[in-house]
Amino acid sequence: MTGDAEDGPLAHLVERFTTSLRSAGPYRPPLPAEDAVVDRLVLAVLAACAGADTADLGPAARAAGFAVRRVGGRTLLVADPTTPRAWGLVVLPAVVGGRAPQVVVEIPHPHSDLRTERVGLGVLGRLDGALLLQAGAHRHAAAPAGARRRADFPADVSHRPDSVFARLAAGLVGAHGTPQVQVHGCADRPGFDVVASPGAGSSSALLGEVTRGLRAAGERVRGGGEPGCERLSGTRNVQGGLAARLGTPFVHLELSRSLRADPARRAAVSAVVAEAVAATDGGDVRDGSYHRFA
Repeated sequence: MTGDAEDGPLAHLVERFTTSLRSAGPYRPPLPAEDAVVDRLVLAVLAACAGADTADLGPAARAAGFAVRRVGGRTLLVADPTTPRAWGLVVLPAVVGGRAPQVVVEIPHPHSDLRTERVGLGVLGRLDGALLLQAGAHRHAAAPAGARRRADFPADVSHRPDSVFARLAAGLVGAHGTPQVQVHGCADRPGFDVVASPGAGSSSALLGEVTRGLRAAGERVRGGGEPGCERLSGTRNVQGGLAARLGTPFVHLELSRSLRADPARRAAVSAVVAEAVAATDGGDVRDGSYHRFA
């Protein structure tokens, strides 16, 4: 795949899925009786990334309410967002065969954080080895009346360890130490366009490359915890907390609304992230197992 990946069959499917999500839509996290079903799904995704026959995904995916699709050279797991088991959308790497994904690109608030999925698609269009992990419901879906804390919203997967999203991320990071880049959106603020943070963890080479690249692209970037950015730094993020405990790279990006509305700027962010992953990924790029596209 090449270009900004905002066109083509894969992009169209992801866009249809994303724009169908509603704040009043259905959602529930897995029940305790479904824990084994989710565990099997995580293991099946790991096996597929390791080169197992993707046909083996079918039973595990169907048991968890996902359909398996093959679109644009990639295998997708797609939940039904019109049902309470609106558990997500996963796009597997285009290159498999015993290698872990180069990066997990995470979209925890689709449709709520407008056009963040297009940034994720842009990374996939440039890295065969990238995996896209997207929530399957609007972040406010099924929230109880009076919910205030982020953890009180059952579909806010960046703050809920019981979500399938969180469990898939934990499986991939726990098994392989896979870097995570999580894309969020914020309102326009004076003085900056992007907040780039390691969440609850320490900085990493990946975060440094992303920050330098975004600044070189003309974006005004602030780091996590800087004045005015404290609430945009992902310090209580579930996936970032996991990365901090395991010592794996985590990049939390907050992108302004104006940036997300501009196709050229979105494409530039995707290119920077892809190049940063490639630059910090050592042997996976140099030995030709994965392919990087300009």
